[in-house]
Amino acid sequence: MSHRLLVIDDAAVHRMILCRVAEKLGFEVTGASSFAEAEAQLRSGRFDGITLDLSLGDRAGVEILRLLSDLKSEAPIIVISGSESTILHESVRIGKSLGLDIKVPISKPVDLSVFRDELTKIGKQVDLRKLARVLS
Repeated sequence: MSHRLLVIDDAAVHRMILCRVAEKLGFEVTGASSFAEAEAQLRSGRFDGITLDLSLGDRAGVEILRLLSDLKSEAPIIVISGSESTILHESVRIGKSLGLDIKVPISKPVDLSVFRDELTKIGKQVDLRKLARVLS
């Protein structure tokens, strides 16, 4: 089963690496380099998972979390950041308080084996959710 992943990161090289790893795991990947691009993608389609860099240049990643909450997103989210750990964990806390499905945060530089593991878990979670909907 194919899964759609949105990778939100303003650093082109980092976004490209995350996209390639996800594609190798069978995800259909869309990249977004800014808040505006991410917002347009989120409003135009559904994603089975999202990776979110907290620093998006002109806007903070936490604003994406608020948008996802407003859109009532059920997509699992991996927060990725080079910010200090207190900012990373506070952002995760905010996301969870907004009712979002926030997964284990990943610090930059990203450990790609941890990233692969988290994407694999998301794929299994999405498959189970879809199966439950079919059976109900």
